[in-house]
Amino acid sequence: MLASRLLTALVLVPLVFLAVLKLPEPWFAALAGLVVLGAGWELARLAALASVPARLAVVVVTALLLGGLYPWRQAPWAGYLLFALAAWWVINLVALLSGKVEPRPIRGAHLPRLAAGVAFLAGAWLALVRLHGLEHGPELVMFFLVLIWLADSAAYFSGRNWGRRKLAPHISPGKTVEGALGALVSAALFSLVLGITGWTSLSLPAAVLLGVVTVAVSIGGDLWESVLKRERGFKDSGRVLPGHGGVLDRIDSQIAAAPFFLAGLWLLGGRA
Repeated sequence: MLASRLLTALVLVPLVFLAVLKLPEPWFAALAGLVVLGAGWELARLAALASVPARLAVVVVTALLLGGLYPWRQAPWAGYLLFALAAWWVINLVALLSGKVEPRPIRGAHLPRLAAGVAFLAGAWLALVRLHGLEHGPELVMFFLVLIWLADSAAYFSGRNWGRRKLAPHISPGKTVEGALGALVSAALFSLVLGITGWTSLSLPAAVLLGVVTVAVSIGGDLWESVLKRERGFKDSGRVLPGHGGVLDRIDSQIAAAPFFLAGLWLLGGRA
C-alpha cells in the first residue's frame, strides 16, 4: 500500500505543480473543475445512487453550478459565502469530534447528504479559484496544497509510530490524537514558509496560526467523508488512484480546508 501511495504521488505531484503554477486562471479553474466532477461521481455513489444516469445527473448539476459560480468568483458576496462555509466547517469539526455524530447505515438514496456534498465541493472549488486569481495566487494555492499533503503524511507516520489514543473512534478508528498532533506540528513548521516568502502581508506568527488552524479544520473534511463511507460500508470512495482510493479520498481534507484558508487569510490581513 505504501509503495502504491508513493508511486501515485510521484506521478501526480509534479503535474499538480505545473498545473497550479503555469496554467492561466481559466484553465486552472477548468482542471480543478474536472477533479471536482470526479469527486461528485464518487459522492453520488456514497449517497447510494445506484444507477449510472442518476450519477451522471449529479455530475451535470455540479458542472452547471461551477459554471454559474465562475463569473462571480471574485464578487464580494462569494467571499461572504466562503466565509460562512469556513465557519460551518469549524462547527462541523467540533460536532464530529464530540461523539454526537454517529454513522448509521443507509439503504436508499440520501439526497440531503448528496446536496450538502455538492455544495461543499463547489465551495472548495470556488475558494481555490478565487485564491488562484489573487496576487501571488498560484503560489498561495501551491502552498495550501503542500500544507495539506505534508499534514496528511505527518498524521499517517505519527499515528503509525506513536498513535495510542483514538481521535474519533465512532467515525474513524484508525485516526489518533498523536497523528493529529503530528499533522499540526508539520503545519506549524511549514507555515513559516508563508511568512518568509512575502506572498502575503502576514507576519510569521499569523502565518503559523493560519497554517495550524487550517490543518485542524481539514480534519473535519476527512471525518466527514469517513461518515459517508461508514454509512455505506465502503473503505474507499473509489479506486482510480492506486494506494489512495478515489478522488474524494484524496481531496476530502482540502474540501474543508480551502474555504477556511481563504477566510483566514482575509481575517488576518493577508490580502484575500
